[in-house]
Amino acid sequence: MLELPRDSLEAERLWRDLVWDDLLASPEWPSFRAGRLQDQRIFRGGRGIWVDLDKTSQIAEAGVAVSVKHSGQHYDDQLDDRGLIYDYPDTLAVGRDRNEVQAVKNAMTLGLPVFVVIDRGSFREVRRSWVSGHNDVSGQFLFVFSSEDARVIELDRPFEAVQSRRRTPDLVLRLERNPQFKFEVFRRFQGRCVVSDLGVTKMLEAAHVVPVSEGGSDDPRNGLLLSASHHRAFDRHLWSINPATLAIETSPHGPSLERMKISRRSVEHLADMGCLPHKDALDINYESFRKAAGM
Repeated sequence: MLELPRDSLEAERLWRDLVWDDLLASPEWPSFRAGRLQDQRIFRGGRGIWVDLDKTSQIAEAGVAVSVKHSGQHYDDQLDDRGLIYDYPDTLAVGRDRNEVQAVKNAMTLGLPVFVVIDRGSFREVRRSWVSGHNDVSGQFLFVFSSEDARVIELDRPFEAVQSRRRTPDLVLRLERNPQFKFEVFRRFQGRCVVSDLGVTKMLEAAHVVPVSEGGSDDPRNGLLLSASHHRAFDRHLWSINPATLAIETSPHGPSLERMKISRRSVEHLADMGCLPHKDALDINYESFRKAAGM
C-alpha cells in the first residue's frame, strides 16, 4: 500500500474522508458527544474555527481549517439543511482571527472539506461541507453541505426569472431563506442596501425581485439587497423599479420615498456597478406593482 507523507495534501484529504466514513458508520450518527469529536481531532472547544496546525501548516501558510463550530442559534436564513453562512471571527485577537479566516479560504482553494459542528445542547451534530465562497466585504463564508466538492463555479448561464416547481407554503418559506441565494446577493451588491446605502450586514436581507411564491428563481440576478423595512415595502408593492428608466416609483396610494427612508431616486448606480437585476425580473415585478396600484 502506498504510504502518503503525513503532512501532504493527499494525506489530509484521505484523513478527512476516513473520518467522515467513520462518523457515518457510527450508531451515534448524526449527533455525537463533544469528547468523541475532540478525540478524533475534528474540533476543539473555545474558538469557532479549528485549525490543526500540527497537521496542516506544511500544506498551506496559516494552515487549513478542519471544522467550524456553530452555536445552533441563527437567523432563519443563515443555516438550513443545504448550507450555512458563517460570519468571519471578530475578536480582540485580530491576528488570530485573520489567520483563521485564511485557513478557511485555504480549504476552499485546496478543495478540502470542512466539518460543520452544530451545538445541539449535550450533543454536537456534524455536517460535511465545502467552502463554496467568501465575501470579505460582508465578512462571511458560504458552506454547502454535500458529499462532493461544491465550490461555486461561475457560469454564464441563461437567466430564468421563473422556475417550474410545485409551490407549497413550506417550500416557499424554505426558498425565501436559502443561504446560498442570500450569500450570492450579498456578494453581488457588496453588502449595501441598494436604495439606502445601509451597510450593516445584520440589518440587510436578500429579496427576490420575482417572489418565490410566484415561482421566482434563486438566480442572484433575481435578487436585491435591501434593509428589512425596505424589503417588506418592496414585497407589498409600495415601491418598484421602472425597467425602462430605472427610476424608483412609489404606489400612488402609499407612502413617499421620504417616508420610507429611501434615499435613492433611481438604481442607475447598479447598472454602473454591473449588478442590475435582470430586465425580465424587473419587468415582472413592475407589472405586478402597477396591477396592485391599479395603474
